[in-house]
Amino acid sequence: MADTHRPGVLVTRPAGQAQALGDALRAAGFTPLYLPTLAIEAADPAAAVAALRAALPCELAIFISANAVQHALPVIAAAGGLPSGCPVAAVGPASARALAAAGFADALTPDARFDSEGLLALPELNQAAGRRVVIFRGQGGRTLLADTLAARGADVRSVVCYRRVAAGDPAQLKAWLETHAIAALTATSRASLDGLLTLAGPAAAQLKSLPLAVLSAALADHARQAGFNGPLLSAREASDAGLVTVVRALLGSPTHPR
Repeated sequence: MADTHRPGVLVTRPAGQAQALGDALRAAGFTPLYLPTLAIEAADPAAAVAALRAALPCELAIFISANAVQHALPVIAAAGGLPSGCPVAAVGPASARALAAAGFADALTPDARFDSEGLLALPELNQAAGRRVVIFRGQGGRTLLADTLAARGADVRSVVCYRRVAAGDPAQLKAWLETHAIAALTATSRASLDGLLTLAGPAAAQLKSLPLAVLSAALADHARQAGFNGPLLSAREASDAGLVTVVRALLGSPTHPR
């Protein structure tokens, strides 16, 4: 039986990246249920370094996630570094913090919407004509950012520095669904949400009816398109605290938080 005093919240982030969110959920009175639906691996390093060297010198470097920052740093070092004074942009606060920790201060970051649409709304990205822009990204995923910048006249080069691979335990998910242990779901990327549906298999319909907290408006749109028809909210702040706030809005405050 599920603990009604500490509702279970599914955490789908990759192993090694889920603990902070789980701790925040636990502190708010929820029970984190860890089920990584994907793993993050470095892409072909030689190909990434070659792609970056071919793109240099660049006039703007964009990092589409904290994973992109982590896996781009050795690629940048191997390629000899970015040009001095090259501005950098991050999709959200987590990516900006990772860049700052690596010595890239003052990253351009959206004020509100932390996704490709938010980046594209920045004045600096509206003035992209004639500029060479490098996008550090994962394999697959959305192409809106690159396509829009190219349409604005930028010379866009993509450097694929990581890839997502399937992970997770379908038997564990099945058991939690059968015992109604999951009160709400969280998802922080399209790939993690798609991986969750793959893990669910025949139980996907039950999964799609559960309350879902996501990290961005774009991810909320993706979830609806994927058939999620239960209560769905996106965080106003792309952070663990923002997700916890959304979970509270979906489920209410637990009766015995600690």
